[in-house]
Amino acid sequence: MNAWRAALAVLLGLVGVTAGCKLLGPIAYYLQPPQIQKPEYEFPPGTLVALVIEARDPRDENPVFSEALYERLVTMLRDGESEATILPWREVTELRHSNADFAKWSLQKVGRALGADQVWYVRIDRLVIRPSPEHPVLTPEVDLHMKLIGVHESPLHARIWPEAKEGHHVSCKRLIGEAADTNPDAADIEARKLGYDTAYWVTMPFIEVDLEKKPPVER
Repeated sequence: MNAWRAALAVLLGLVGVTAGCKLLGPIAYYLQPPQIQKPEYEFPPGTLVALVIEARDPRDENPVFSEALYERLVTMLRDGESEATILPWREVTELRHSNADFAKWSLQKVGRALGADQVWYVRIDRLVIRPSPEHPVLTPEVDLHMKLIGVHESPLHARIWPEAKEGHHVSCKRLIGEAADTNPDAADIEARKLGYDTAYWVTMPFIEVDLEKKPPVER
């Protein structure tokens, strides 16, 4: 890329006299530095993180969405050269299923039980795949808040990120999907795709992001 920009600079010098200002706009665009957004928070090297995904309303619990979000999130963190190690999904789900009072546990207690350094808490505020059983078309969308909790800090100072009390908000919506009555698996397929799409916005605060690239959309 640097060689390409250097060549453009030479070209600009050669043609600037005869071409005037008409070429300046396009060439200046290619010469400008990449629009890279730095992470809001960078995990310290070797940080072991437990990802906990919960729905505020039990009716919005969707294991297909949550597992897809986890899978793509782990991949994006790795590709973004994050220093975090995310615990396997099954460890969190097994802990939840083996403890009837799990919902009453503090996030620090969850982290200690899993041997984690931090808990990445994702609270689903609203998850819709099909607006109602009678609705003919799938309209997948989700709203959630998330935060990072330090496991070994004092309870009063456990919040690591963000500063906002309510957490960091993420919203994701897919284009209208296929008619739900044409494919019995359509709802799960769309839930999985929504999880993959949402992972981009969930990981964005923790990795470098090229703002010139369009956000990925699962086809």
